[in-house]
Amino acid sequence: MKISYISILSGLALGVLAPLLVWQGNPGNMGICAACFIRDTSGALGFQGALAYIRPEIIGIVFGAFIAALFFGKFEPRGGSAPTTRFFFGVFAMLGALVFLGCPWRAFLRLGAGDLSAIAGILGLVAGVLAGLWVQFKTSFTLGAQRPQTKATGLLMPIFALALLGLLLLGLGGFEW
Repeated sequence: MKISYISILSGLALGVLAPLLVWQGNPGNMGICAACFIRDTSGALGFQGALAYIRPEIIGIVFGAFIAALFFGKFEPRGGSAPTTRFFFGVFAMLGALVFLGCPWRAFLRLGAGDLSAIAGILGLVAGVLAGLWVQFKTSFTLGAQRPQTKATGLLMPIFALALLGLLLLGLGGFEW
């Protein structure tokens, strides 16, 4: 097995970044949680009313990934078949992460902070993955292969992040500097 030093460095960076974000004001059980960040941003855009502010972390993650893809010559947008099925799988995964606090990052951050209820979220996450694998092996379920997409399609997310940044800088994102 080949060791990916980029993966190790990324894991170390996340391990340092999560507590730093808590130290800078993020909730102690969040740190760096994409599900939480998307929930908050969706509230700022008016899709829900619980928590409402544009998370600058999401903008940074999108721009960082985009710049890294360009820098390393890996900007090759791809998409799969069954977009509706993929969309609903993503919706249910996000709901599970938020409702059951089963987002892997958040669950382990909570456990690291001494919150033993995170064990239930981690066990639920493991059970969900095992159930999905069982269904996949029993039925040979597949969503189909990835196919190349246009460069314009790959630019949609960075453009959306740029729009979010604009709203944030204009003070329309519900975020207090």
